[in-house]
Amino acid sequence: MKQRDLYYERIPTKLLREDIRLLGTFLGRVIKDQEGTKFFNIVERLRLLSKNTLLDKNKSKVFSKISKDIRKLSPEITFKVTRAFSHILNLMNLAESLDASRKLNEYDNPYFKNKKQNLFIEDIINNLFKNRKISDKKIYDQATKLDIGIVLTAHPTEVKRRTLIQKYANLTSLMEQRHLYKKYPAKIIEIDRKLYSEIAIIWKTDELKRTKPSPLDEARWGLAVIEDSLWDTIPRVYKRLNDIFRKNLNKDLPRNFNPIQFGSWMGGDRDGNPNVTSEVTKKVILFSRWQAAKLYERELTKLIQDLSMEECSNKIKKVTGNSFEPYRVYLRPLRDKVRRTHQLIEAHINYNKPLDENKLLKDKYEIINPLREVRTSLNMNKGQHIANADLLDLIRRVRCFGINLARLDIRQESDRHEKLLNEIFKKKNKINYSKLPEEKKIELLNKSIKQKKTFVNKINLRDKENLEVWKTFKQISKEPEQCMGAYVISMTSKASDILSVYLLQLQAETKNLLRVVPLFETLDDLKNAKGVMENLFKLPWYRKMINSKQEVMIGYSDSSKDAGKLSASWHQYKLQEELRNLAKKYKIDLVFFHGRGGSPGRGGGPIQATLKSQPSGTVNGKIRITDQGEVIQQKYGYKPLAEYNLCSYIGAVMEATLNPPPRSKPNWRELIQKMSEISTSAYRKYLNQSEDFIRYFKTVTPHKSLGKLAIGSRPTKRKNVDNIQSLRAIPWVFAWTQIRLMLPAWLGTTEALRYGSIKKFKKTMTDLERNWPYFVSTMDILDMVISKVDPEISVIYENNLADKSLIRIGKRLRFQFDALVKLHNKITPKEVIKERKEFRKALFIRNNYTEMLNILQANIMNKLTNKKYKNLDKKYLDDALMTSIAGISAAMKNTG
Repeated sequence: MKQRDLYYERIPTKLLREDIRLLGTFLGRVIKDQEGTKFFNIVERLRLLSKNTLLDKNKSKVFSKISKDIRKLSPEITFKVTRAFSHILNLMNLAESLDASRKLNEYDNPYFKNKKQNLFIEDIINNLFKNRKISDKKIYDQATKLDIGIVLTAHPTEVKRRTLIQKYANLTSLMEQRHLYKKYPAKIIEIDRKLYSEIAIIWKTDELKRTKPSPLDEARWGLAVIEDSLWDTIPRVYKRLNDIFRKNLNKDLPRNFNPIQFGSWMGGDRDGNPNVTSEVTKKVILFSRWQAAKLYERELTKLIQDLSMEECSNKIKKVTGNSFEPYRVYLRPLRDKVRRTHQLIEAHINYNKPLDENKLLKDKYEIINPLREVRTSLNMNKGQHIANADLLDLIRRVRCFGINLARLDIRQESDRHEKLLNEIFKKKNKINYSKLPEEKKIELLNKSIKQKKTFVNKINLRDKENLEVWKTFKQISKEPEQCMGAYVISMTSKASDILSVYLLQLQAETKNLLRVVPLFETLDDLKNAKGVMENLFKLPWYRKMINSKQEVMIGYSDSSKDAGKLSASWHQYKLQEELRNLAKKYKIDLVFFHGRGGSPGRGGGPIQATLKSQPSGTVNGKIRITDQGEVIQQKYGYKPLAEYNLCSYIGAVMEATLNPPPRSKPNWRELIQKMSEISTSAYRKYLNQSEDFIRYFKTVTPHKSLGKLAIGSRPTKRKNVDNIQSLRAIPWVFAWTQIRLMLPAWLGTTEALRYGSIKKFKKTMTDLERNWPYFVSTMDILDMVISKVDPEISVIYENNLADKSLIRIGKRLRFQFDALVKLHNKITPKEVIKERKEFRKALFIRNNYTEMLNILQANIMNKLTNKKYKNLDKKYLDDALMTSIAGISAAMKNTG
């Protein structure tokens, strides 16, 4: 009788099972061929041992057996085994992406459509049309006004090398072909040869980033995502949305329709990153303009080749004369200007040749207007199908990506502006600006702004940091308006922080002022934001200066690290309500910018649920959201998933605007407020009152090694101080995720839920869970966290690294987590738990091999404390540790 393979049986779909088996078989063959049968047998034995956790309820017994085997391995073999399991997980992720793309193609298939496996944009907008409370006109008007800003940041959580990302993209393409040609044996043999070859190349490629990327490298990486995927995806998304309105209203969306714009922080975010200078910002903008021009030249050349017809409008004929290829003649000067743009920039970057800005493309309408004339001409001459094909796609790309693919935001800490102004006003007015009370600062800034006289250029700035901040403002003033986005002020705590940036822009003689966006990050800043913004909104001259438009950024990372996830999310919610009401009072058009990370501890979660859970009247068809690190590749690296995710943004913003959630009831708010206070108190007690807790973090998690990972240009700490407060939120979340405790996403929540579950709140809690999207989303994310946490894994780390007092801390944390799971199950309706369990099936697939990497990592960290390992052996262990971090990150998917 054949033994059942419980692992493969539990993989949700047949095709996914087949893909995982196939890729695993090829990897096994490569390992055997490259490293020999003996090593292959070691990997296979450990792989089969890892599956025993499915059969044996006593996981710790299995873990102990695996640990015993791993301890016997030499540093070199340990490194190679870690590589093997890391590659297995990357190949699984690839198979899952393929499976997800197949499901996304099921919308047109009635058999799958009824199963409601995915929520598609067509469903969302069709449901809006069915809602009798919303008129068709309102839906159409809202679609035309959509303004969704997706901002790509270089936050260091993407651990895969760019070269390996490309190799996995090649594998994906081969797997797609294999499914397409599955009934053609000769083709399959050819494709399988290529698959083996590609996996062999991956195995023989160093997966570790050996040098830290520069900000320019990060920008190149971000722009590569646009070129590889988003460039083709945007026209498909716009076409799909237009088809929905044509089907429902028999009406096209307007020709200037452009719901999505991309922004970037890569090369603009200097918050705590001394590597981002004014010179770097200049280079990054030039590079992005070069990249955009290259892409436009390619598309225009293709268009010129295609448009060989003779019939054209009189307007085009006037320009081209009696040419028998008028469109080609008409478009060549434009193509030549675009080509000249990238050639001149290239000569400047590579050979330092002088750059004449007047010869460069400076406005996207230099491309759009000629293309519109061609489109009008084609429509006049029975060429509608030609006009609505590649030509329309290019127009849509130009509207979306502009002249530099993604507008660059500048971000800087508020203290740096204050420090600069202190030197300026000391030298100009002999005033100690930093020591002035807030009212006096506002008064001085108001007076300086209204004077409209430039004086900073005449001041000799001695402080190097101040000089660099000033150079950044001068550089902003020289850049084309369409290259720049917003100026974000991190750690904003007062109105003068915002006014100071307006003054410095005016002093730098910036013609088109960047909108200034305060970022409220810590718990205190979230609480005080209303007072800060009211101090500005009540000033008529300020409202006039901003044209009654204000953008406010909400920081999810630092507030969660400061106060715990539950409390931070409640104060983020309240802040939006307060500022919504304030904006209404002063007739300000308010846009929220959500600084979310990938992990639950930093605001991560499904976009539909996230926007549906925001307070009503805070989305209004306009929103900006960050996509960070590894999330960029997950969401946009593969075209089918990029299309789904962009459509999800559009659908979610439409629904949150037109069908907002109900207003919260007073008893809901009272309960959540109290739970929030309890949660903050419990969370901070751990951080501030227990030296052993901090020691546990520093000893048991691989947080020190994260700083050695060459994954970002930014330091892991804001300041060179060895405490948790100075540590950035990303490494804080990243480290706890590695040991599978994911503490930042739930610590403090146990005590809050314990309070909420007492008898007198039973009805309120039931009401919250069923009727308040904010609470439903909070509990849904908590459920996802619970499904990813594996408390028994932390025991392995403790056995290898902890003393008795640290083991006691670990036991306390696991006790809190077990209590949290029981409370969560008690509060959440059984049908909801069942539904969520079904939805999270995919998490199971990676679990066995992730556990293996965790056991490897804990043992490696233990060996690294042993001074007997030196030179080459130590290098193997260091590399094994870095590889385990990368592998666990791949498995967890939302690391930072």
